[in-house]
Amino acid sequence: MKTELSGSGFQKKFEFPPPRPRPFLSDLPARIDTYEEGVAKFFQWRTGLNYYATIDQVVDFVISTKRLKVVDFLTDTATFALRLAGRKAFLGRIYSFDNNITLLERARQRARHMSLEHLVEFKPFDGMPMPVSDTSAEIAVSIFDLHRQPAEPFLTEAFRILSSEGHLIIAEMLEPKSTRNSLTWAIKRIQLRLFQKNPSEAEGVYYDREEIIRLVFAAGFRQIIIQGLRSPSSRHEGVFCLIAATK
Repeated sequence: MKTELSGSGFQKKFEFPPPRPRPFLSDLPARIDTYEEGVAKFFQWRTGLNYYATIDQVVDFVISTKRLKVVDFLTDTATFALRLAGRKAFLGRIYSFDNNITLLERARQRARHMSLEHLVEFKPFDGMPMPVSDTSAEIAVSIFDLHRQPAEPFLTEAFRILSSEGHLIIAEMLEPKSTRNSLTWAIKRIQLRLFQKNPSEAEGVYYDREEIIRLVFAAGFRQIIIQGLRSPSSRHEGVFCLIAATK
């Protein structure tokens, strides 16, 4: 399921090829992948998708653009940055940011273990603006994080750091504004607070297609393409989507 819009009409689709089966490194010392296992399980519970296959689709798109300077808005597990850096077809450099020093050090350790430290730089970052020069990035990537951010300043900052014709890639749930979906999300909020002990995720703010299109154009982007990664069972069901916005 795809949506594509621009200021002047419909544009050519970006195609996201199917992910390739590539097992990810899991034998690092001190069981530092325990956190990642939890993230992958939560991602599947929330989206109905496989964490690694989904990230591979983002990686495939970034490589298809042949852009060289990539900004990763959230290091987190570092899976995106390291999978991209590990692909022979990627010839650029990645700058990946997080405010969690422990996760950054874990990411650096993994990069050294995989001999990828020359391709990816993990940097501390806490609050806007980002320590990135105006128009210096060719690709900016946000994976499952927009719902935790104030959308308008986040998108404005992405627009600022991107060069002309640069792409912002957002991988996020889009939730229809229906009564049934609102009830479903209310139940999930209770599960997140009481059973999964994850209050920050329970406070997440999700947008529907019309809202995200309006927000992206308001930030100054000239084109947006939305691709759902699975077919919803009904019009009330939220779907995890890849959203490509072009400056």
